[in-house]
Amino acid sequence: MACSGAAAQTAGRSTSLSASVATQVSYNVDSRNGGLSGGDFVTEVRPGLQISSRSGRVVGSLSYSLGLSHHTRDTTGQRVQNQLSGSFSAEAVDKWLYVDGSATVSQQTVSAFGTQSVAGSTQDNANRIEVGTVTVSPYVRGVLGSAANYELRLSGSATNGRRSIAADSTSTSAALSLSSVLSGTALGWGLAATRQTTDFRAGSESSNDRVTASLSYIADADLVLTARGGQERTDVASVQRTSYNNWGAGATWRPSPRTRAQFNVDERYFGRSYNVLLSHRMASTSFDFSSSRDASNGSDPTGAGQRFSLYDVFFAQFATLEPDLVLRDVLVRNFLRAQGLDPNAVVSGGFVNTAVTVLERHQLTAAYAGRRIAGSVQGFSTQSKVIGATNVTQQEPIQQWGYLGTASYRLSPTESLSLTGSRLLTQATTTQPGNALKSLSLGYGNQIGRRTSLALSARYSVFDSALNAYREAAITASLSQRF
Repeated sequence: MACSGAAAQTAGRSTSLSASVATQVSYNVDSRNGGLSGGDFVTEVRPGLQISSRSGRVVGSLSYSLGLSHHTRDTTGQRVQNQLSGSFSAEAVDKWLYVDGSATVSQQTVSAFGTQSVAGSTQDNANRIEVGTVTVSPYVRGVLGSAANYELRLSGSATNGRRSIAADSTSTSAALSLSSVLSGTALGWGLAATRQTTDFRAGSESSNDRVTASLSYIADADLVLTARGGQERTDVASVQRTSYNNWGAGATWRPSPRTRAQFNVDERYFGRSYNVLLSHRMASTSFDFSSSRDASNGSDPTGAGQRFSLYDVFFAQFATLEPDLVLRDVLVRNFLRAQGLDPNAVVSGGFVNTAVTVLERHQLTAAYAGRRIAGSVQGFSTQSKVIGATNVTQQEPIQQWGYLGTASYRLSPTESLSLTGSRLLTQATTTQPGNALKSLSLGYGNQIGRRTSLALSARYSVFDSALNAYREAAITASLSQRF
């Protein structure tokens, strides 16, 4: 294996630019290809670029990599795969006009009932497509006199699937909010008006207008209570635009910087929505629980099921160690690299949205980061159902649940072992058969140089399905160089 790349550059003290090249060779044995007699050697070269800014008018980061792979069993030639993750916040006019933006490109599952594959698998899967999402949101923020804060925000997002229209959608919204200045007062008020339009290329277009008034009460230095009411008008759940009364209440409790509890419940056009967040962080351990029910549209880049990776877990875990978001990103990636863990390892379920859906999700996460041992356990369950479904298949709720457990042990300052196990289950409906994906992998990582790392891994996966069951074993070696 060989690596080559460009030299690193640093533009000023607050902006950094770095490049990397990773070369990977794997041998895959898949029962769909005849087992041992159908083994496939896969060679992949993945150049990457990382940019970050942590001060000044623009703050954010961007990470992009281009995967070029070749399969010995494939006669069609080279394959290309993009991976992008970026976000920024810009202050265009001092203390008044701001712009937020984000962009993602990732592999997503088209159907929950189709063939599933684990993250990092190099085998063909027609049920996975490359999906890109771009979101831009300019807004102005200020104070009206001395009694109210105001914010006017416009947002636009577009999602596009490569070689498929299943994921294609656009969404635009406008929001105006007014709120009291709460400093030194126990009572506060707020007014908000929003309009959102969503258009699915493979489905239909819908709009939602909502007006909400709210009252808040600071019952204690750590406790805030909220009550709200209003009305929304939408054609998501019906052919004609219909008005619905809204009401809701919430509470936020923060007894310490490391502990948070938040509860919200609202009556909406699709029924009752709620959101519960509980989190507690200690010096080396963190626990998070979330439970929610809300509407989800195509502007969500994670589809109908939120992605939750090892990177997300430890990014939240290290919040008390490094409050700066850009510096924390570097800290988390270096930590996972040193532990030999894949930051993108995820069991999330989910699939591409083709209509506005009601998504109910429950998730529990525990993470530990010690001097030699690190690990995390994630468990989740989801249920999604299309709002205003017009056919039998859409009317049936889709239920998934799964878990991901990972543990690593540092053999030396540069060497580590890791073990990862996961399971994803999609329950059967009256019209669709269910499936289950299980996987277990063992990895070895070695930081053989200050910017050079070596990784070896062995993985075994089993996919149980009435339509396209398979068993897969893979051995992978990779060498990466950062500049």
